This record gives sequence, structure tokens and C-alpha cells, in this order.
Amino acid sequence: MNREMDKYYAINKLFLSRIGCWPYQRKVIKILIPSLLTIIHCSTFTTQVLLLYKTWGDIDIAVECMISMAFVFVGSTKLLNIAINNNKFRQLLQLMNKHWEIFNGEDERNILSYYACISLKIAKYYGGYILISLILYLFIPLVPRILDIVVPLNESRPLVYVFQGEYGVDKEKYYFLIVLHSYIASLNTITAVFTVDITYIASVLHACSLFAAISHRLNSLNGQEEIKTGDEKKTHIVAHNHSLRDEDISISNDHYKLIICLKKHQFALEHVQILNSIFTKATFILLSLNVLMLSVVGIQVLNNATHTDEIIRYAFLAYGTFLHLIFMCIPGQLLIDRSTEVFEKAYAAAWYTFSVKTKRLLSILLYRSFVPCTLTAGKMFVMSMTMCSSVTQTAMSYFTAFLSIR
Repeated sequence: MNREMDKYYAINKLFLSRIGCWPYQRKVIKILIPSLLTIIHCSTFTTQVLLLYKTWGDIDIAVECMISMAFVFVGSTKLLNIAINNNKFRQLLQLMNKHWEIFNGEDERNILSYYACISLKIAKYYGGYILISLILYLFIPLVPRILDIVVPLNESRPLVYVFQGEYGVDKEKYYFLIVLHSYIASLNTITAVFTVDITYIASVLHACSLFAAISHRLNSLNGQEEIKTGDEKKTHIVAHNHSLRDEDISISNDHYKLIICLKKHQFALEHVQILNSIFTKATFILLSLNVLMLSVVGIQVLNNATHTDEIIRYAFLAYGTFLHLIFMCIPGQLLIDRSTEVFEKAYAAAWYTFSVKTKRLLSILLYRSFVPCTLTAGKMFVMSMTMCSSVTQTAMSYFTAFLSIR
């Protein structure tokens, strides 16, 4: 990666390397680490299945197991998706590196840096939230043990686990080993979710920066240039009234600018196409799991209304699930908005001053940008804020349905 990518995507590179999904790692590492993490996920999944089999018919335990299995399955899906599509991801990184060389104007560099800086801030804030939530979530099982030492009772307090599971051994005797296994599984799952999420957001925001840079270049065709940086937003008005003797020069300049815009727009479309091909199948699975988790977490909150510690735990889980849904949908909405902006800027161009050849180029750009770029889930559902609203409504519908069954 070039210097700019090393600066803005250092966190992505660090965590991708930790889960064995950095494309430039040795092949043995890219096979060994994801395989080890998948085995840990499978071991956790197995304990949930065994518990379901042992307590078949108990709806409360079934709901608890559904939450745990969905949580683990989310991490496994993200991990395996990025591992399986590692070659495509390498191609995506190469394209991003190439974009920093092609979009070499000062204003274009400022725009790319602005969006890359946003992705870096999101990674830091998201990581901080994940860390705090994880510490609180994993600390709850230790509270009874600590209280037994600090404020002892006549009898030991009931043992609390990170999640329920059937291990086929005496749970009291092997309590700390079971909790350790739960901690490792939870940490691996959260790491995979965090890593893939910030990588997905960084890739989408990079695509948004490409469309924003193209829109900025198109502003010079309609007499207005808008330069957006991280600190301020400057607008420069450029006179577009050409004198008669400079008409040929201005037309050739517009023709050249449109050619550049078309080429860069093609790079942006290629980036979005590869990005969507990497995540579309996994996104469909994750949307389904989000509906399930939002529904059953609400049931567990009602089931544990008298247990404050459990309510706190499930409240963090519900908030994290909804935040995850937001992180999936907002980037798609931003991409739609930025790609639509290209069409609007091209449509507002002073076409009446162009030559016939330049008008033909403009019509090509209008045709290509008429339909906004989208990220899809299973090539069926468009990721946007509308989809976020639909998923939330569907989850609430299933929540009321589960309550009536219970």
C-alpha cells in the first residue's frame, strides 16, 4: 500500500492480519488462522446444539441458545466470507492503491483523504465501543464469584455463564475452564465482526470519495467548483462565460475534462462491482440473523425483567445488534447519495457551450450515472436506510409472534 493507505488503514491491516485475512500474508497463515478460529466457533456451536437436544421443549433455553448460535454464526460468516473472497479483496486493495495515484489532483486528494479520515475515526470509535461492551459483557459471569469473596453468604451464589452450553462435564468443577472457553469464543467472534465491519465501511467510504471527486471535477463544467476538506468547506465560483476568441480552447478543455471524468467514473464503478461481489451473499445471511437476534433478544429482556444484571447484558447485546444493522445500511445509503450526485452534476453542466463531440460524451456519462450504485444483500435487497427500517419492522413482527407462541 502507498503512504496514504498505510496512514488511514493501519487499524484495518492490523486486525485483518490477526484473523489471517490480510491478502499479503503468507498462504499458510491465511489458511491456519481462519481454520483455527472456525474450529473454536464450531466447538461453541456444538455446545449449543447439545444443550438444545438435552432440554428439548424448554422455550426459554431454546431462545437463549438461538441468541448464542446467531452471535457465533455472525462472526463465522464474516470471517469465512473475507477468507474465501481473499483474492477479490486483494484485487480491491490494488484498485484502491491505484486510485490514490490516478486521482492525483490536489482537490481530489483532499476529498479522498477526507473520507479516509472518516473511516479511521469510525474504526477508533467503533473499536472503543466494542471494547467497553465486551469487558462489561464478559465481566458479569465473574460477579457472583467476586461477591462470594468480598461479601460471603452462608451459601455460594448461583454460577453465571457467558452463554449456556452443554459440555458433558460437571459445570461447577470445571467452571473456570468453561468460562475460559466462552471468553475465547466471544473474543474471536467480536474480533472478526469488528475487523470485517471496519473494512467494509472503509471500502464503501473510499467508493464514496471517488464519486465525490468526480462530482467536484464536473463542477468546473457548470461554472462552480466545490472543494470539501476535513476542516472546512470552500466554494469557488469559476466563470463559465467564454469570450468568442477563447471558445475553441474552452471547448477542448471541457472535452478533455469529460474524458477524464468518464475514465475515473469507470474506475469507481469497477470498485463498487468488486466490493458488492465480495459482500452480497454474506450480507443476505447477516440481515436474516439480525432479524432473528433483534426478535429473540427482546424476548430475553422480558424473561429476565427481575434480573438487573441480565437486563444490562441483553440491553448491550440488543444495542450492539442494532448498531451492527446501522453499520450495514448507512454505507449503502451514502454510496447511493454520492453516486447520484454525479448524475446531478453532469445534468447541471452547461451543455449548450459544448461541441457536438463533448455533448456525446456528456450523454454517455448521464446514461452511466442515471442508475445509482448500490450494495445489495443476495442481489435482491438494496442496502439503504429504507432497508434498515424494513428489517427493524420485520424483527418487531417476529418478536410479537414469538411472544404469542410463548
